[in-house]
Amino acid sequence: MLPPVVVVAALSARMLAESARRAGWRVIVLDLFGDTDTRRASGMWYPIGDAASLSIDPRRVREALDAASRTPNVIGWIAGSGFEAHCDLLDAKGIALAPIGNTRDAYDAVRDPARFFALLDDAGIPHPDTQWHAPADTAGWLVKRASGTGGMHIRDASVSAIANRDDYFQRHQTGRSMSALFIADTRRAAIIGFNEQLIVSRGTRPFVYGGALGNVDVPPSLHEQIARAANAIVSSTGLRGLNSLDFIVDGGRCFVLEVNARPSATLSLHERDATTSLLALHTRVCAGKPLDADMPKLLDQTAPMCGELIVFAERERTISPEFVQRALNLGWCHDIPVTRSVVAAGAPLCSVSAACAHGTPPATLRAELAARAATILSIDTIRKSGHADLSLSR
Repeated sequence: MLPPVVVVAALSARMLAESARRAGWRVIVLDLFGDTDTRRASGMWYPIGDAASLSIDPRRVREALDAASRTPNVIGWIAGSGFEAHCDLLDAKGIALAPIGNTRDAYDAVRDPARFFALLDDAGIPHPDTQWHAPADTAGWLVKRASGTGGMHIRDASVSAIANRDDYFQRHQTGRSMSALFIADTRRAAIIGFNEQLIVSRGTRPFVYGGALGNVDVPPSLHEQIARAANAIVSSTGLRGLNSLDFIVDGGRCFVLEVNARPSATLSLHERDATTSLLALHTRVCAGKPLDADMPKLLDQTAPMCGELIVFAERERTISPEFVQRALNLGWCHDIPVTRSVVAAGAPLCSVSAACAHGTPPATLRAELAARAATILSIDTIRKSGHADLSLSR
């Protein structure tokens, strides 16, 4: 019998596709880029939106899911980043393929700011001051969009006007930007690992996600605070499967920012070896399997610290076959554009990864990632020539 088929969908679905392959599944990918390594991990790829604007087209998603539903032995579809703005697609109604993840109500409970921050208040979980109308003095405040992702939705309130009904205001909290990847069974949560987020400024967006360091050490008090918060959130909302919780650490206190009710971009940082698939665990737990059986292996506190950094193009680049091959040969370059695609100046070019022994200072890993990013940027590509066959965009 052929192995099961799973559909993964996201703005960029490479890490979901690779995790699904580790599970032994065949993979159908829906995303915006169709990167070289994404396509290598999949049996079929469907474009579902515009890469330049990072926008998903709901009609194309529905059409792709309908086509995928006719594949023999397909078990369902898993949504990743980008569906915050299209949560209607998470409802089973009108979709030919069953979603594997949170119910729409659980999703809304953590993505609706009014519901989420009221939940935190009821549970006594600290968070930055949050309100729905502009403060009299906007200095030190941010504007955030509930349907945003990747930090692209965060702006400085003192220089940005409200433009969307799901915008809200939050006081800027200084500290270390972190996240926790956790697995939930609708009743309780288990922390898989902690991450230090690598935040970069891109134009008018001061808090863009630029990558992360995974499996970072945290003191027991921080672990306890976040575990308590995750359990309170899960028991109140019924979250299930893989999710992540973003928070700020300031001294000994943690301030919760949001929950991503889906497998996060840090998933690949916590897959211990070539046979570990967190997406397989996600699927089993979403089907009702208890957490206990898989937790000892996943909670290995001596696992290497891993990092991934997004490399942004310093100029417009048209991708040559030589660039693709050299990037593939390196082994630590990912999200590699396809030949002849055009990467705009300032847009993500690819990502790089690195790992180091447990207990290594995070600064050492950050330096290695920066060095590898510099190596990628030193590889020459073809400048845009204007020829018709160079018109693909990434």
